[in-house]
Amino acid sequence: LTIRLCSISSGINAEYGGTKAYCEEAQNAIRKHKQSIAQLESEEAELLKELNLARSNQNKLKDKGTVDKLKQLKDREEEAQTKIEEEKEKIKSFDHQIKKMEKAKRDLQSAGGRV
Repeated sequence: LTIRLCSISSGINAEYGGTKAYCEEAQNAIRKHKQSIAQLESEEAELLKELNLARSNQNKLKDKGTVDKLKQLKDREEEAQTKIEEEKEKIKSFDHQIKKMEKAKRDLQSAGGRV
């Protein structure tokens, strides 16, 4: 009977020890999950704050001002490009006129006239 009682007692202790270890493991896992949840909630709050800041009227106005300025700069660039092309055409025209005048001068010189 004593041997049987010791056997039952050790079985209960082994079972209790296993249950206790399981409970500790479960509690540790729950604690870690709670920490993860708290961290994620903190990150979510920070992201929401940043999102609201980005959506604020002041930032929208600032962005609109930047977009307007960029549009103006683009328009000025296009105007400058147009003027550059016009000037290139004028230079071509002047070069053509100069060549015509030089040819006329050579023709006059070869015909015996002096310029």
